[in-house]
Amino acid sequence: MQTSFFHCVQLMSFITEVFCYKGLRFFKITAFIPLLFMVCLTESAALNVKILGWTQNYPIYNYFLLISTALNLYLIDKMLDLNGFSKIIYCIITGLSMLFLMLNFVYLQGSDIFNTYSFILSMFVVSVLSVLVLLKLFNDEQSCIILHFHPYFWISASTLFFSAAALIVLGLQQFILAEKLLIGKVTIYRAIMPILNVVMYLSYTYAFILCRRLANKSL
Repeated sequence: MQTSFFHCVQLMSFITEVFCYKGLRFFKITAFIPLLFMVCLTESAALNVKILGWTQNYPIYNYFLLISTALNLYLIDKMLDLNGFSKIIYCIITGLSMLFLMLNFVYLQGSDIFNTYSFILSMFVVSVLSVLVLLKLFNDEQSCIILHFHPYFWISASTLFFSAAALIVLGLQQFILAEKLLIGKVTIYRAIMPILNVVMYLSYTYAFILCRRLANKSL
C-alpha cells in the first residue's frame, strides 16, 4: 500500500479534529469530520488504484469533488452565519453551483475524465466565499477573539490560498500535460499540489486545536 507525506498530514489533521470534537461543535464546524474522512479515504484510494484493480483515479476525484464541495459550502455557511435576504442569495448561488457540478458529472465531461469545469467552478466559488468569511472576521466588532487566534481565520485563509493556487494549477491541467511542463521529472501540478495540501491541512490542524482551547476557556 502506497502513501505520501501530504497524505500523512491529512490523516494527522483528521485525528486532531476527532480529538477536538467538542471545540468543533462549539464553533459549529463538525462537518469537517466527514470532510476530512472523505479526504483521507479518497487520497488512499487514488494512491493505490493499481492495488484496487482500477485503471485510473479520475472517477474517484470526480465523486470526491461533488461531496467535498457540498461540505465546504455547508461549512462556509456556518462560518458566515447569514440570515434573511443574504441567506437566500447564498442558497441560490450554492444551489446553482452544485446543480452545475452534478450536470457536468452526468452529462458533460462525465466521470471517466477529470471534471476540470467543475473543479474550476468549485475553487472559484469557495475562494470568493472564503474572502467573505475573512471580511466578516475583519468587520466583526463583537468578537472577543483576536483575529489570528480565530479558527475561522486559519480555515478561511488556508482554504483561499489552496483554492486560488489550485484553480490556476489544475485549471490548466490539460495545457500542462499537452505542453509537458515539468519541474524536474514531475509535472507542475503533481509537484505543487502536495505542497498546497500540506499548507492547508497543517493550518486546519492548528485551527482545530484553537477550537478546543477557545471552547474550553468559554466553558
